[in-house]
Amino acid sequence: MILDHTGNITYKPAGVEAEPPLCHRCGNRDRRYFYTYYADFHESMVIYCMKCVNLGRSDSVTPLRCRDTERVAEESPYGLSFTLSSQQTRASERILETVKTGGSLLVHAVTGAGKTEMTFESIEWARMNGLNVAFTSPRIDVVKEVHMRLCAAFKGSDIDLMHDGVKQVYNHHFTVCTIHQLYNFIGHFDLIIVDETDAFPLPQDPLLMQVVRRAASPRASFIFMTATPSRQLIREVGRDNVITLPRRYHGHDLAVPKLVWHNVSRDLGHGRLSQKLMMLIDAILAEERRVLIFLPEIHMMETLFDLISAHFPASASVHSGDPERSGKVERMRKGEIEVMLTTTILERGVTFDRLDAIIIHAERFNSESLIQMCGRVGRKTTDPVGRIWFIAHHQSASIRKTLRTIHDFNRRKVEV
Repeated sequence: MILDHTGNITYKPAGVEAEPPLCHRCGNRDRRYFYTYYADFHESMVIYCMKCVNLGRSDSVTPLRCRDTERVAEESPYGLSFTLSSQQTRASERILETVKTGGSLLVHAVTGAGKTEMTFESIEWARMNGLNVAFTSPRIDVVKEVHMRLCAAFKGSDIDLMHDGVKQVYNHHFTVCTIHQLYNFIGHFDLIIVDETDAFPLPQDPLLMQVVRRAASPRASFIFMTATPSRQLIREVGRDNVITLPRRYHGHDLAVPKLVWHNVSRDLGHGRLSQKLMMLIDAILAEERRVLIFLPEIHMMETLFDLISAHFPASASVHSGDPERSGKVERMRKGEIEVMLTTTILERGVTFDRLDAIIIHAERFNSESLIQMCGRVGRKTTDPVGRIWFIAHHQSASIRKTLRTIHDFNRRKVEV
């Protein structure tokens, strides 16, 4: 079913049950996320769910309507401008086997391994057999990037795009969306591909994984993909259903970060730009490269940006609440921005050519974020390595774990 206020079927007499409180759209039962007020029009108290209100209101007086799921088989040939590597080919075969037989598969792939392209064969088979497909991720930037790649490959297919503020919908047969958009589907999708399964807020909100399961049909297959899987996810899918891809599609090693010991916060507190940082940016730009600078706090980023923009005019900053975020990312792709300051919002889902990365106060990030940040460089065959600097005040367990993980991937042989 597809929850739709224009639907001809009443799924529930009301979207929210009053006592105990329950939202039938998102499954929320937490009283903190319900708001109650008196409505003159209804002459009664009304309760609505704040957990999913960004999708439209689900309340105690309005019926929750839906329409039936439809399944239509269609030819969905895809095109690739390159040939899959041996590890990508083997992974593609395993994914297709899972889709045909049902069940779950975890693709534990190093960043830049070409995970999206490994799913194309399975998506084509699913659509040819009338299966509804969802490609979903917790992050909007990942969803946008994936939709762009899928549209370029499946040129003859109508591919929905759904995320906060955007709904480009055709027929819900082939959908790319954020996890939260799955609130509107019940038993609809037969293949659900979840990219970046460790990204906020999916691990922090168990309800979201329930939403993924609810959106799936009884015979659905689940493909989970990430560079940093949790132990819980590995246990859930089973170790026999985990495939590991230690190499990027171009076969080169991952870049190993260089450590620079310095307290950037102290410099900012004195209103000055670190000379080490300025010289490093100068050297990067002198080689006609660009740089992403990651910072642990928005306030720190804004303070540093005021100093950097005075020295480097082709610079910008971006965070999750920036309304110009998409435009800045596109300008970075076009080469109009040379220095981009960012929070962890750009640790995933973006690819830039000739890129280096600097992580300020690396000791304040966890290893999962550090690995993802490192994964932004060396993603292109034209620039397969890239360079990374960790500027840290002191050593940390997360830095040590990140270095161990990268060295481990670089030592490993391709096994699928």
